[in-house]
Amino acid sequence: MLKKTILVFSSLIIITVGLLFTNKFSHLKNFAVWGVHTIHDYKTHPVRLVKAADVPQQWPQDSLYNHAMLSDSILKKMDGYNTHAFLVFQDGKLLFEKYWDGYTPKTLSGSFSAAKSIISLLIGIAVDEGKIKSLNDYAGDYLPYFKTNGLEKITIKDLLTMSSGTNYDESDKGYFSMNASAYYGDDEAYMVSQMQRKEHPGVFWQYRSGDTQVLGLIVSHVFGKSISELVSERFMKPMGAEVDALWLLDGDKKNEKAFCCFNAIARDYARFGQLVLNKGSWNGKQIVSQQYIAEATTPATYLKDRSENNNPVDYYGYQYWMIDHRGIHAVSQNGLFGQYVYIIPEKNAVVVRLGESTVEKAIHHHQPENFVYLDAALEVLK
Repeated sequence: MLKKTILVFSSLIIITVGLLFTNKFSHLKNFAVWGVHTIHDYKTHPVRLVKAADVPQQWPQDSLYNHAMLSDSILKKMDGYNTHAFLVFQDGKLLFEKYWDGYTPKTLSGSFSAAKSIISLLIGIAVDEGKIKSLNDYAGDYLPYFKTNGLEKITIKDLLTMSSGTNYDESDKGYFSMNASAYYGDDEAYMVSQMQRKEHPGVFWQYRSGDTQVLGLIVSHVFGKSISELVSERFMKPMGAEVDALWLLDGDKKNEKAFCCFNAIARDYARFGQLVLNKGSWNGKQIVSQQYIAEATTPATYLKDRSENNNPVDYYGYQYWMIDHRGIHAVSQNGLFGQYVYIIPEKNAVVVRLGESTVEKAIHHHQPENFVYLDAALEVLK
């Protein structure tokens, strides 16, 4: 009886360990090791270096740098949202800068989904250079899996606009969801291989991190380089980034988590906003074509929003968000827990907010905190 008990117990251990170390269940093992997701996951997750510029370009300070004072009411709200960094740039100069909770200009912080916009920019470069012939190309032209399982009609543009029509469910927070596999799994390519057709692509908008992960795999494929290498050589170095960044990898260190997980300092996040404000140009060099920037920051109004009575999508372009407030129009990079880069053309301004806010009920797909940060920016801007 004892031998049988030991044999059964040993078999269960072997089976459990085997399951946890397969792609299907590896995210459970990694979750146990890495813990609940935070903006500091670069300290515990596998990462790849994203090198900064050899000769950093310091942001010039405006003559009125930090002269403006945020009102007590705004500061109270920003404190309530657990803000760590708030920076305002105007006319290419640093106008205002404030840090909380021990953060400094050299503190790395995770982007979460604000990284999606960076992947969009890499797609733009791939199109500009002919590595991707057209945004109307099928994803299956670059990833064989998308030639099967009813995914054949999904275009790169569908992925950019979150209208792939796949079964990836962003709202599913279960332990066995694709969300869990994407963030904690060992192989992003395996996670993508679980995506299947749910509805016709290019009709309904539905936020899916899986769509961006597919774009990331396409980018790596067409350039023959990792996302981290590409971001360093195409953005960080030419834009004069000050501090090396980090990009989180899957558990087997195969692929970057393209849908999230860039980690940089606030001043370097601002460079991506300034690039868009400059219509893809940096110091006279066209990094991304002006045409692509214009398309990426224009709402995909031909899509329907099922959650809002099938109204046209007026808030999302190619992995960029659009928001209107108090007469200004802003384009933004958005990440979980309040990681934002706002581009405000009317003010020739870029605003960066980093922190650890709590997710609330959205207003037209925007977290209410957005309006606080835009109000704060308007108090500072000239």
